[in-house]
Amino acid sequence: MFYVYVNKRKQRVLITREKIRDPHWRLAGTHSTVTAAKRHARFIADARDYILEWDLLTF
Repeated sequence: MFYVYVNKRKQRVLITREKIRDPHWRLAGTHSTVTAAKRHARFIADARDYILEWDLLTF
């Protein structure tokens, strides 16, 4: 399972396999494939002009 999180304060989008408990990160979606997670995260990052980052253990 791949998770897409958004941090509005830091203007970042994160793709990871782990759940994040930090209250600043909001869950934007869960995906079964990394391709779907990347597509979703790229859409959010492009629409809001945010930085896209991912966990190195995800790939």
